[in-house]
Amino acid sequence: MGLCRIQVIGNLGNDAVVNNAFGKNVVNFTLCYSNRYKNSQGVDVTDSLWMSCAYWVEKTGIAQYLKKGTQILIEGTPEVTLYTNKEGKTVPQLKVRVNNIQLLSKSDSNNTTQVNSEDIATDLPF
Repeated sequence: MGLCRIQVIGNLGNDAVVNNAFGKNVVNFTLCYSNRYKNSQGVDVTDSLWMSCAYWVEKTGIAQYLKKGTQILIEGTPEVTLYTNKEGKTVPQLKVRVNNIQLLSKSDSNNTTQVNSEDIATDLPF
């Protein structure tokens, strides 16, 4: 048996959506991680990696804080799937089954807010 975990700090690409699948609640959102560096010619380059995230929880109170642009830290298990894009090409997509979320900032301010997902899930009546 092996272990593969991922930690990512990034910004939400959309507001989180709460769905129900197989009788369980899941909070779905997209997250963008950007890496900035200078290439061999000295040109500034930004590579962005988008991932689709699923956070399976009983209480979904954290979803109201997961708004487009918010910076968060996620921890979870990665999975790569293939899908066909608009151009008809088969491309890989990174998906993460999220185990923990930590809010690092609000999308409407530059203030950093440390909120743990377990605290939100137990304090809110959702």
